[in-house]
Amino acid sequence: AAPIALAAASLTTSLTTSVGGAAVRKAAGVADGAAGGMMGGATGAADALVVGSGVAGLTATLRLLDSGARVVLMDKEKRLGGNSAKASSGINSCCPEHSRMPRNANDSVLSFAADTAKSAKRGAEGLITTLTASSAAAIDWLRSRTTIDLSQVSQLGGHSHPRTHRPSNGMVGAELVYALQKEVKKFEGSGALTLMSGCRASRLLQDSSGAVTGVAYRRDGEAAEQTLLVPNTVLATGGFANDRTDTSLLAKHRPDLLSFPTTNGEWASGDGMKMAMAIGASSIDMEHVQIHPTGFVDVSSPEAPTKVLCGEMMRGVGGVLLTPSGARFVNELSPRDKVVEAQLATGAAVFAIVLNEAAAREAGKHVELYTRKGLLVELRGTAELAKWMSTPPATNASAPSPPPHAAEALEAALNATVASYNAAASTGFDNYGKKYFHNMPLEAEGKLVAGWIVPVLHYTMGGITMDETCAVLRADGSPIPNLHAAGEVTGGVHGNNRLGGNSLLECVVFGSIVGNKLASQLKESREAAAEVEAPSRSTPPAQTEPPAQLEPPPTASGSSKLRRVDPSELALHTSADDLWVALYGRVYDFTSFLDEHPAGPESIIKLGGTDGTDMYQTVHNEGMLDDFQAELIGQLAGG
Repeated sequence: AAPIALAAASLTTSLTTSVGGAAVRKAAGVADGAAGGMMGGATGAADALVVGSGVAGLTATLRLLDSGARVVLMDKEKRLGGNSAKASSGINSCCPEHSRMPRNANDSVLSFAADTAKSAKRGAEGLITTLTASSAAAIDWLRSRTTIDLSQVSQLGGHSHPRTHRPSNGMVGAELVYALQKEVKKFEGSGALTLMSGCRASRLLQDSSGAVTGVAYRRDGEAAEQTLLVPNTVLATGGFANDRTDTSLLAKHRPDLLSFPTTNGEWASGDGMKMAMAIGASSIDMEHVQIHPTGFVDVSSPEAPTKVLCGEMMRGVGGVLLTPSGARFVNELSPRDKVVEAQLATGAAVFAIVLNEAAAREAGKHVELYTRKGLLVELRGTAELAKWMSTPPATNASAPSPPPHAAEALEAALNATVASYNAAASTGFDNYGKKYFHNMPLEAEGKLVAGWIVPVLHYTMGGITMDETCAVLRADGSPIPNLHAAGEVTGGVHGNNRLGGNSLLECVVFGSIVGNKLASQLKESREAAAEVEAPSRSTPPAQTEPPAQLEPPPTASGSSKLRRVDPSELALHTSADDLWVALYGRVYDFTSFLDEHPAGPESIIKLGGTDGTDMYQTVHNEGMLDDFQAELIGQLAGG
């Protein structure tokens, strides 16, 4: 891909005065001296503040840190990752050499841009060109700078070629957040990075000229508002697809969608957008909120307002969508908005997704994870599928329960659907316009995997307006000095409808652009300052070096020296206040980590007092545990 040319932007030579180091350490909840004196006075001031720790924020932070910059990374949550940690289908790229294969040999950046523009209902220009032309470089950087595995490639809905990358050893969101934050945290010990988790930015600060000078924020549990002054602020705070607050952007722009469940965490409340708009930032596409067609219905809690996403990849590998009466109704590989449109047209309240054995095998850890969570069931043939589908779950207590269907009639309908689908696959075209039929045939007597799904709020295409350099713009098109943004907090990239797999790509591409832009400006300002000071120096100025990176902690290879923990002792530690879990024969005390877990504490609490290895490895790889030496307390007896 051609490199993206960034517009040169001048940096004010007079840096804004920062708050003292003690105030920052207090706000971050760290011991005095832990920040390495980074914020203490003008010479130790931060070069940038990044608000939000999803993939966009982590990417911008790492790019800055690698350049030798000093960065504050702030997040209102105690755990890093945001909604990025929940992503499952993959990250798009065209066309890195490592993933070229016969199925995508004819793919091109132009084709990728055309698919993105078609989904967005926009022209293939501007931010779409930036996104797609930078995609190969984004993947190459991730693979060279982090440990992320992106070896698996699939074709999602709306794509003309397979170009969505994911790991073979875990879920892409969790793996990517882990890989990036692991690299970012290596800079803490040098003082180049200060993490301020549990700190909610409440408003942007400005000087008399309108330039942003930092943020006001509150720490969890504290009413007092504090200020943090920095020369550059990057907003990477995400969208508003779960904004149920008194100032709800969802209620303002799409009140008709408030009744839909969501896949987003409670943190997706549009904070960054609101702060930027309050000082004059313009917005774009705020009415475009993406409804994802497949959010899992947990039959043990069918009315839950937050759903687990059934990743788009599940349809990409060959998953078929059915009404409760056993009929197909859409090309499963259509863009998300078209699939939802077809769902709503059926009048059904719930739908089934069904995969054959070959598709389930290709989906790999996704099927393993969803099955262990009770969201998918394994069935043998259409007879068992019909019996399972005969009692669909009620997802709304105020609505009539879905009518039961006679298993015999359902089986006949399913057999007819299977026969029709296989016939269409043999011709390469069906009545819904489907051209790509993966992992065929669908056998009426074969092994099947099925789950109930509903449409869910998933992503907000709208946000604050930015240009190709990630500068935040006013309504007249002028940039707000010192304010930048990347990720879902911005609008204009995805138009009316985001193409699956483009969210993580957007985060890496524009996180890289803003990080590299600020790094370049910082380098120019340092060189200019060095030239001014040079005549008064008796020795040449010291070269600016990136902060030394800390060595990763040792692995648990010495587990034979650990004390032995009997399974009966392990079983005593099952509460949120005292939680032990065994993984790969080692016992960890995760009590203090629960609030930091990117996916929330519940999934760890469920494993409390047990050997959670099987569930763990459906999402993560064993190498992640290298960062948990402090939590390692023993070796499981017999493990």
